[in-house]
Amino acid sequence: MTSAYQMTYDNLIQDIINYMERNDDQFVAQIPSLIGLAESAIAAELKTYLQMTVVETTLLENQVILAKPARWRKTVSMKTNGKPMLMRSQDYIAQYQSESDPSVPLYYAEYDYNNWAFAPAPDQDYPVEIIYYSEIQPLDESNQQNLFTREAPQAMLFGTLLQAQGYLKALDKLPVWKSYYTDCLAALKKEDNSRRIDRNVTVQEP
Repeated sequence: MTSAYQMTYDNLIQDIINYMERNDDQFVAQIPSLIGLAESAIAAELKTYLQMTVVETTLLENQVILAKPARWRKTVSMKTNGKPMLMRSQDYIAQYQSESDPSVPLYYAEYDYNNWAFAPAPDQDYPVEIIYYSEIQPLDESNQQNLFTREAPQAMLFGTLLQAQGYLKALDKLPVWKSYYTDCLAALKKEDNSRRIDRNVTVQEP
């Protein structure tokens, strides 16, 4: 019995060679970069439960800056002591810090790409729950599979083929692969939306 297809880095490269009907050294050497570009494009367009991560940490007494996880991409929400913190601008946080006494943190801001800022300063240690969208571990020879190859193999294939057509300047074929690629993303988004509701609730699309 033939086993079910499972996308890996190696067979994705071979699929790109087969679909494009090109195996010259220059093109094959470019495929890893095309795969990386496809991963980045999918990550930018797709924000689903698949990429959502929940972490619990501790904000220490008087700590107003907290480092983001290594693969943070976008913050969804934060709670301390089980109560939501509100997102504000960095200027608002800085002013609140200067004008308030230490207490339970009520607000957070994107201090920069690598850190969050909080106000007021904690008057003791507080547990913090953070939900965020994370980046996917990129594919390479040592990392043969990731979330996208497991859950969105068609998007990875069509996305890489779309990048390949652009690289080869095959402008006449771009619309074909663009259509396949966008259809895959739409299906993934629709599936993700279905996870957010039960049969008695409908979701308004943005």
